[in-house]
Amino acid sequence: MKLLKQLRNFGVLCCCLFLAGCGPKDPGTPPEVLLDGIPVVVGESTPGALKDQGFEVNDLGAMIFELPDRSWTSSLFLEKDGVSYASMSLVNSSKEKKFVDQCVIEELGFYALDGKNADLNISINGINPIGKTQEELKELYPELEMDDDDGDYLFHHLKDGEYSITFQYGKGVLTDIDVMHSFSKSYQTK
Repeated sequence: MKLLKQLRNFGVLCCCLFLAGCGPKDPGTPPEVLLDGIPVVVGESTPGALKDQGFEVNDLGAMIFELPDRSWTSSLFLEKDGVSYASMSLVNSSKEKKFVDQCVIEELGFYALDGKNADLNISINGINPIGKTQEELKELYPELEMDDDDGDYLFHHLKDGEYSITFQYGKGVLTDIDVMHSFSKSYQTK
């Protein structure tokens, strides 16, 4: 009888642990990204919603107008007044093809921040990180996870559930920023 009681208690404990692991995970909060004062929410915004604010999609001559069902691409750029603000990863998670303007922006990549894009008007969680040192970024983003590497190229991360921001430094200077919402990479790439 004592053995049965112990087995039952063990079974209840296993069930509780299993159910605790199956509970809903915190999806996190999307970072607040402003491009020229215009909000862009990774995982929600579409390029078409930004057209009224003067932004347009540039595919650099690749002639990408539509994405097939359940597909993604990282071959597009978001531009305004001839200035390339960010590269984009777009996802069409639907079961039918969509025009790129209707697909969801899952990633924004800001590059050459130490050169030709040093004057971009961007803000991430209320801060324009361009030109900031690693120490200044750590002060501005206290939850910043620093790379352990001591090499010339460092990566620092902010993570919140399904969202992440990666700051890349080359020889102590901020060069790139990636703002991402995780999505299924099992979709086909275009």
